[in-house]
Amino acid sequence: MKNKTSISLNEPSFYILLALSKESMSGYELTRNILNITKGRLEVRTGTMYPTLKKLVDLNLIEQVDESSQERNKKTYQLTEEGKKALQDEVDMLKEKLEEVKLIMNET
Repeated sequence: MKNKTSISLNEPSFYILLALSKESMSGYELTRNILNITKGRLEVRTGTMYPTLKKLVDLNLIEQVDESSQERNKKTYQLTEEGKKALQDEVDMLKEKLEEVKLIMNET
C-alpha cells in the first residue's frame, strides 16, 4: 500500500475517527454514535473513550473545537486533516484485507 501512515488504529480509535468524519461531537455523543454505527457490538466506555480522545488529540488526528456556547465544559472534537488521512489509510487497508479474504475464500 502506498503512502500509508505509520499510525495503527485500534477499534475504538477507528470508530471515533469514522464518527467524526461526519460532524463534530462530544465524548458522550461519540459513545452513542459508535454504539449505533456498530449496531450495539462496540460500547466504548468512559474509561476507554476519554484516554483515547486524549491520545488522538496528542497524535493530531482530532482537535478540540473552541465553542463559546458550550454547556458545562462540554468538550467537542473534530477531525483534523491528518485524522482524515489516517482514517482513509485505515479504510484502504481494510479494503485490501477484504479482497485478500475474498481471494482465499473464492468469493470473488
